[in-house]
Amino acid sequence: MAKTRIKERKHPEELSMVSLMDIFTVILLFLLQTFSAEGNLLTQAENLHLPNSTSKKTVTEIALTVIVDKDKILVDNQPVFDTPKVSKQDSIVIGPMNKALEAKRAQEKKALLAMGKESEETGKVIVQIDRNLPFDIMYKVMGTCGFSGYGNVAFAIVQKNAE
Repeated sequence: MAKTRIKERKHPEELSMVSLMDIFTVILLFLLQTFSAEGNLLTQAENLHLPNSTSKKTVTEIALTVIVDKDKILVDNQPVFDTPKVSKQDSIVIGPMNKALEAKRAQEKKALLAMGKESEETGKVIVQIDRNLPFDIMYKVMGTCGFSGYGNVAFAIVQKNAE
């Protein structure tokens, strides 16, 4: 009887790089297909109840954010005015908010000019306003935005599924 010798391998079997590349390609394609780039672009402010909407329109780019809750008005997360005082004033323009927005608009124009783009188009602002606040406060916030150079006003909402 002949003895068969099993050759001892000096190098253990290595993994095939081609197989690994195939696996990683499949995983990458799966992740890219399931990735959603639309998600929430804004973080909702605390103590704020946004209105509901069935609109399918979404914001395409991030703009300056104005937050109006029951206590304060914030421009770019900086408090500028007390909300209860807004309904007591007669003017449509909220003074401290207007100053803050004009300063932001001047910065935007300077940045656009540095990039060689047109600076005369209206600024874009996203307003997060509590749905329980009176209409006159929203009206004055919108008027102030328009007066300070932010004519393109969008409101943050909670999107409900339209069926």
